[in-house]
Amino acid sequence: MSPKQFTIRVGLISAAALAAFVGINYAVDLYGLFRPVKGRSISIYSDERTAKYLLAHRYVPENFEGYILGPSLSANLDPKLITEHRIYNLSMMGANITEQKAVVDKALACKKPKFVILCLHPYLTHDHGMKTGMINEKEFYGAFGSVSLLKTYAIKFVRERNLMPGKFPQNQFNDYGYNNYNNLLQTMPVEEKIKEQLQRPDAIKASIDSVAWNEFNALIAELREQNVSIVGYFHPLPYVLYDKFRQPLTEYQQAVTKALDGKAVLLDFNTPAYEFFTKDLTNYIDHGHLSDKGQHYLLREIMTKSTPALAAGRQ
Repeated sequence: MSPKQFTIRVGLISAAALAAFVGINYAVDLYGLFRPVKGRSISIYSDERTAKYLLAHRYVPENFEGYILGPSLSANLDPKLITEHRIYNLSMMGANITEQKAVVDKALACKKPKFVILCLHPYLTHDHGMKTGMINEKEFYGAFGSVSLLKTYAIKFVRERNLMPGKFPQNQFNDYGYNNYNNLLQTMPVEEKIKEQLQRPDAIKASIDSVAWNEFNALIAELREQNVSIVGYFHPLPYVLYDKFRQPLTEYQQAVTKALDGKAVLLDFNTPAYEFFTKDLTNYIDHGHLSDKGQHYLLREIMTKSTPALAAGRQ
């Protein structure tokens, strides 16, 4: 065999292998990007940001009527508990408004939801810019075949067989975007974690970044323009922590309330009416993230208080 023939043969074999690899990924369609997606059930196995960004292209907008938005504080709200609506949790661990808006924008480009439930906490607008490279259009092309996709297949294998429950729990995510991170995140008793945070003057950074604020208002404007109902809730913080940072948190809430006046249903879970909740530390796993008990109550209370708005939608 001549060198030229060898080169051609290797090229043809490589091209065939690549085509087969792409074909397999297209058929598996791990993120619902290529084949009909209505009625499918797709979970998350790796890289929450990438997964939710890709799922927002088609799976989320074509299968759900409402979204939960926010950082990790709302990521463990399980929408499956709400049977009267199909809601997807687009919240992401560590996400700021830049990242959250990029994912929502992708979903809005496909189809608008009827409503969104927005977790309001200073973390969302304290800074701006992508924190990772996981929310990027290149990830769409990576779904045809990439190192990241191979990693996801591997972690999917590990999760489904419960091979590393301490790092990759079997049922951490569900097909509604719920992130059951409680066992992974709870590293010390709640009381100790709160005491630790009380010693830190920067435990809650309530200042609002100007660019992030513009992005926040731009997202609200986009939702309003598409007649999407908005329910915003101020996330309940443990009472002693909220009390220590009451002044900056009040200033934050006043700014957000003014911005959302007449644009959203607003719920404040840090008022005296909810002190029974914020003083009960069994509702938390640390200084702010909710336990199963806490997130179940919060989700049901949000739905109870906002049902008329969600049912009616904006006309």
